[in-house]
Amino acid sequence: MKKVLIFLTVLFFGLTIVQIMTSFGVFETKVTEESDLDIAKWHILVNDYDMNAEDHTFYIDQISYTDRFGNPTNQFAPGCTGTFDLIIDPTDTEVSFTYQLKIDMSENQLEQITVDQVLGLNGIQLTQIEDTYSRTMTLNEIEEGKRDTIRVIFHWQWDEQYNESDSTLGMDPDSTFTIPITIHFQQYIG
Repeated sequence: MKKVLIFLTVLFFGLTIVQIMTSFGVFETKVTEESDLDIAKWHILVNDYDMNAEDHTFYIDQISYTDRFGNPTNQFAPGCTGTFDLIIDPTDTEVSFTYQLKIDMSENQLEQITVDQVLGLNGIQLTQIEDTYSRTMTLNEIEEGKRDTIRVIFHWQWDEQYNESDSTLGMDPDSTFTIPITIHFQQYIG
């Protein structure tokens, strides 16, 4: 009985070695076909800025301002509210994708300037996790020509405790206020 068990063990071990060598040979020698799959186009514009499907940080400086009474103004000052739109245009894109939008106010040295709202317009539902807003744009939406419009509303708080920093910014006639935006795009596979 012992001899039969040893013989069967050696036989199965030998068959296992042959099977492994044959399988490895299939991977090495029998793959001859070229792939003829087309690569989908991936080209996204944000406010006419070419994102080229990569992470980018850019600065928004085309901002509409209203004073504390709701009147349009050309200057950003204490008590003013600023508004700008981000338009995500995937016209030349052939895949579904997810984007994550982050408004980074950490480098802003004026704590009295804060983001109040980030809204998706025209029925767009954004998912918010801390200061990052995300959404998945489906291939059907892209083929229908849909573009996402996101409105950002922020304000400069009118408060006496900020007089010194308010004055410092106001003394420089060339000062501009910009908001850094980082957008990350990723192909959606779902």
